[in-house]
Amino acid sequence: SMNSRQSFQLLLILILTFVAFASAASPTIMWIEWTTLIVVLSFCLLFDLMFTVENDFVFDPDADNWRRKTE
Repeated sequence: SMNSRQSFQLLLILILTFVAFASAASPTIMWIEWTTLIVVLSFCLLFDLMFTVENDFVFDPDADNWRRKTE
């Protein structure tokens, strides 16, 4: 489940998506900048959802500790 920070980030991505579509109607090429920002924020959210859940990803560089946990 998403926490409040992740929900806020998703809301920001959705708002910026509407901004990007609105700027695409203008004669400038500002939609490229907005789309780039949306892509970066989307990948940050994706990485956050995939790898920063406490129970899913454990960083332990010591192989002996890993062997003891899995045996």
